[in-house]
Amino acid sequence: MKKIFVRIKDLTEMKLRGVCAGLSPEKRVIAIIVLAVLFALGNFYMIFRAIYDIGREDARREVIEIAPLDIPDFVPADTLSDRKVREMEEFFNQFNK
Repeated sequence: MKKIFVRIKDLTEMKLRGVCAGLSPEKRVIAIIVLAVLFALGNFYMIFRAIYDIGREDARREVIEIAPLDIPDFVPADTLSDRKVREMEEFFNQFNK
């Protein structure tokens, strides 16, 4: 797959070099300026069109409202016995020493 892209790139490069080799330096500068202006115009059109579409009424999308989740309390906090809590504290305290 990589070889195909390399061959396409090389072929395109050779074709462009062939086209540009026939141009005089003045025509090359004109071609570059024309292409840069066309690119800039396309770029500005896309930017300003996106900014314009932000505020349009028909471009607004419906906002989906999500109700807050009600998470049930499956395990009450006081289900552990005091003995189990002490065992757990002793277990974790041994790592702090």
